[in-house]
Amino acid sequence: MARSPAFAADESSRSRHGRDQFLDVLASPYRFRYTERMSAADLIASRRRELGLSQGQLAELAATSRERVNTYERDRVSPRTDTLSRVMRAMHFDLAAVPTMTFEERRSLALSSAVAERLRRNPERVIAKARENLKEMRLIGQHEQPWVDVWESLLELGPGPVCSLLTSVDQFARDLRQSSPFAGVLTDDERRRAVHGLQR
Repeated sequence: MARSPAFAADESSRSRHGRDQFLDVLASPYRFRYTERMSAADLIASRRRELGLSQGQLAELAATSRERVNTYERDRVSPRTDTLSRVMRAMHFDLAAVPTMTFEERRSLALSSAVAERLRRNPERVIAKARENLKEMRLIGQHEQPWVDVWESLLELGPGPVCSLLTSVDQFARDLRQSSPFAGVLTDDERRRAVHGLQR
């Protein structure tokens, strides 16, 4: 059975707030994916390259020197937390501490990431399948209605925002994935490959 969302107690206000807050994030022009194992050096370099910035341009935005940025990216010096936060904020990215993912959450993320790849390749088919599943979920009533509403709103935004949620480690995204409408998108072999190697 799907885990109840934290805000389900007050569907009329808290669920809407959670949905709107996440949609605001998805509306940002910046998309950045990171992993829990990514070092500060990789985090800075990957984000900078994604935005097409030179080290000098980043240094100017973050009020530091190009040499300092180069030192961070080469992992010769680890920036303090406040410094890393300032550098990342200059690239429109806020740092946040999130709870460690459980095995089930990591499994869900692995499967959802595979769905995201399929969505990028064949968006019309995957979104059509999700909408079909959402209709059935609403009729059966086994899932919290706020989650169904959020998924329907996300699908209206198109593949980009949906992929962002499917691959996010944000707690809201973790909870939402517990009521995923993408059943049947992956084959059994694709599901096995997606979770292969996961350890508890």
